[in-house]
Amino acid sequence: MRCIVTKCDKIIDNEFFEKIAEQYSVKVRDEIRNFLTLNSGGYPIKDVILVDGEEYEVRVFLSLNTNNSSYSIEKPLQYFMEKTENKIIPIGIDSGDNYYCVNNEDGKVYYWSSEQDNYYCIADSLQTFILMFI
Repeated sequence: MRCIVTKCDKIIDNEFFEKIAEQYSVKVRDEIRNFLTLNSGGYPIKDVILVDGEEYEVRVFLSLNTNNSSYSIEKPLQYFMEKTENKIIPIGIDSGDNYYCVNNEDGKVYYWSSEQDNYYCIADSLQTFILMFI
């Protein structure tokens, strides 16, 4: 796993994932935990990725810093966990308030369109998603 951002949050709630496990009765996949810890609240070095000829802009990755109200993972996490029966973990957002999410069961990465309320698979794994930024 590698850091693909600038201006990462340095203060991270180290008990965050334990709180998620307790609140939602789900263990967050290790690769999601590692990704969010390394890239918490960071701005991607490369903010546009290409997926099947389509451009996707990534504004920022969500922050594990519970004091970072602008891009904190807390509210979007609650929304997606309730909406998807604890399956979808948001990891980032674009400039149009659409989210990048990971399916906690199979590890696939999705782009969620807020306007259409629809998920589009953009990577078969978080590692494949990360490689799009390199």
